[in-house]
Amino acid sequence: MENNRIQQGLEQDAQVIRERIPDVITKESIEDTAYTLRAFIKENDVSQQKVAELLGVSRAVINSFLNKGYKGNNRRIVNKIINLINSLERKSRHKGRFVDTTVAKRINMLITQTEAFSIDEGKAGLIVGDAGHGKSICLRQYAQANKNTIYVELDGTMGTRNIFAELARRLKLNPRGTIVAISQRIIEHLKCRNLVVIMDEASGLKVKQLNLLRQIIMVKGRCPLILGGNVLLLKTVMLNKSKCSQESLEQFTSRLIGILNLDEIASDMGGGLYTAQDIRTLYEYGGIRLTNDAVRMLQGICRTPRTGRLRTCSNVIAALHTAGMIREKGYIDAGIIALAIEQLDLPVKAQLPLFSSMAGPENEKTVAAVG
Repeated sequence: MENNRIQQGLEQDAQVIRERIPDVITKESIEDTAYTLRAFIKENDVSQQKVAELLGVSRAVINSFLNKGYKGNNRRIVNKIINLINSLERKSRHKGRFVDTTVAKRINMLITQTEAFSIDEGKAGLIVGDAGHGKSICLRQYAQANKNTIYVELDGTMGTRNIFAELARRLKLNPRGTIVAISQRIIEHLKCRNLVVIMDEASGLKVKQLNLLRQIIMVKGRCPLILGGNVLLLKTVMLNKSKCSQESLEQFTSRLIGILNLDEIASDMGGGLYTAQDIRTLYEYGGIRLTNDAVRMLQGICRTPRTGRLRTCSNVIAALHTAGMIREKGYIDAGIIALAIEQLDLPVKAQLPLFSSMAGPENEKTVAAVG
């Protein structure tokens, strides 16, 4: 029965909508949708350009729709707008607040140290770890809180020119032209300002790209550089220089102030990345408390590679908060966490198969072993 109530809670949560799509598209329904969109933009402090990007249309389309001048397919645009508003509304209900956890403090310390040692030229700091540690959230939060920080999110499709073009955009510079022209604009901008550049999702960077980042950002731009990624980034940086003839890496590693290896810290059974207080601060909300065995189980997930770590914990707790039985009980224990993982069929089961059998107090020994 409890299994069904978890699933029912999720289904009911998914059905909660803010706006309904009108059965018939009339002049009044179009005006109502425009009014709703205008209010939504104001409430959430988003731009027309951002809304246009999310809808896959041009800003001109949004502007003309809001000003009663849209001549295109009104049914299609009304449906897209209402679906977008409902989707973002659902996401906002589950969006966790930022918590100054042990991970955040360690990341902030490394950035601060790297910046402090960047005197005549920029130094570098590496933050590495697999998915789910929360490093990207922490890096974005740091950038938001520190206005002298430029946050750039890379992806595997970016070539060298695109990397520097994206940095130029973040600096509000012209991103067009050759890599030489773009780089020169970046250098002139950085060396006159006290900035920190953070490049996240940097796992795919090659040796040549690391060398260019060193030359342009750290040496000529005199700016500290923070790179975030997984173990692939660390392997690239720590290649055997003589064997691989990667002499330029010596120039890069000689400027490294520190490497924050979240995977290594997380594997420390004596402490790990997330303390019991971190877990309680993150997940005791809405009047729901965590039992001690629940805290240990969540810490166990955070310590285990390839489980999604903190991201998995957040998904499980969010799902449980939709179940009426949790609100009735007022607490979450290890058994119900295991049950949620089983019923949601989360990938964590592949790494921690014992979870599927830990659904009651008779399994306390197993829970303790994993947690």
